Amino acid sequence: MTASTSYSYTLAACDAANNCSAQSNPVSATTIPVASSNVALASVGAVASASSSTSSDYPVSAVNNNQRTGTPWGTGGGWRDATFNAYPDWVQINFGGTKTVDRVVVYTLQDNYTNPIEPTDTLTFSTWGVTGFTVQGWNGSAWITLTTVSGNNLAKRTVNFAAFTTDRIRVNVTSALSSHSRITEIEVWGN
Repeated sequence: MTASTSYSYTLAACDAANNCSAQSNPVSATTIPVASSNVALASVGAVASASSSTSSDYPVSAVNNNQRTGTPWGTGGGWRDATFNAYPDWVQINFGGTKTVDRVVVYTLQDNYTNPIEPTDTLTFSTWGVTGFTVQGWNGSAWITLTTVSGNNLAKRTVNFAAFTTDRIRVNVTSALSSHSRITEIEVWGN
């Protein structure tokens, strides 16, 4: 059976002597859709890479470990690029297989990174965050821009786009506050 598909059934009852009733009236049923999940997690086999990293204290592996607050920042809580005030910087998530995705959530460093809270859709920043980025998907031969964000001030920024089938996604940072790109988590939703 296929997810989100309608099927029609008719039934007939037969006894041991193979005497069968007439076919029933048709009954229809629709299978449930496949639930979307975060396909970017390291725990499901996804691998993160980046254009650069300041040091092992800011590893790119922190962006897909399901820890969104950035704790402990500066000792493994998130990624920071190594190119002072130079853009673009990028983080790429390879899924290890083809996925159909339609939403990315980018978490950037909160102002109070020493005592962060679980990011909400309305939590803003004014000191350390990523202010501009594109989300790109690989089509097998080139990066395709799926959506663009500018003027961002949200520590948790969700972007939706038309469903795209790919084996990797790239967040291409085009601007950020305080001279570096800082990302604490990237979620990629699909199936």
